[in-house]
Amino acid sequence: MRYYGFDWVGTVLGLTSIYYLGRQRRLGFVLRILASMFWVAFGVLAKTPAAIIANIAVILLSIHAVSAWATLRSGGAKRS
Repeated sequence: MRYYGFDWVGTVLGLTSIYYLGRQRRLGFVLRILASMFWVAFGVLAKTPAAIIANIAVILLSIHAVSAWATLRSGGAKRS
């Protein structure tokens, strides 16, 4: 089956996101969102619902993290 390189792009973006998150850069979350979008596309092509659901969850969590990061960086109250 052809995956059009979505798996490779997702892998490269995912690993790059880990690098930036390790350096406490918000770009890591953005790259993670992009990686997960490629993995969702891969899941659709491979017809694997687990991959689709898992990566949609990662996208939503990463969007939440970007929002929370912006709040913390702007001096907002830290939530526990």
